[in-house]
Amino acid sequence: MLIDTSAWIEYFMGTREGEKVRDVVESDRVLYTSPVIISEVLSKSIRTDGLEKGKERADFIAERCVVVPIDEEMGLLAGKIHGEMKARDKSFGMIDAIILATARRKKIKVLTKDRHFEGLEEAVMLE
Repeated sequence: MLIDTSAWIEYFMGTREGEKVRDVVESDRVLYTSPVIISEVLSKSIRTDGLEKGKERADFIAERCVVVPIDEEMGLLAGKIHGEMKARDKSFGMIDAIILATARRKKIKVLTKDRHFEGLEEAVMLE
């Protein structure tokens, strides 16, 4: 399973949805992440809790998860996904496309609160 940025934020904030994420994080499941998720969590954490906390969170994610690199194949798949999804939803971003490409390449689900993933077979929505 891949934990999306929105789910990690809920986890670190300790929200009700974050408790569901905690159950997954603290399980023995193999978890995956993308460098863009680490970047987004770091950025959000710097803005809300400072650089030190942001680095601590980024390090935790990198240690807990298998980091899936962004290579040429991933770039091509993300570009295809972005082109298709952007035609349907103008707010669908390239980072979401990279996250979805990571899930599809690894044939795993994405645990997320991000509405851009609603209705996708890869999505496990936090509610």
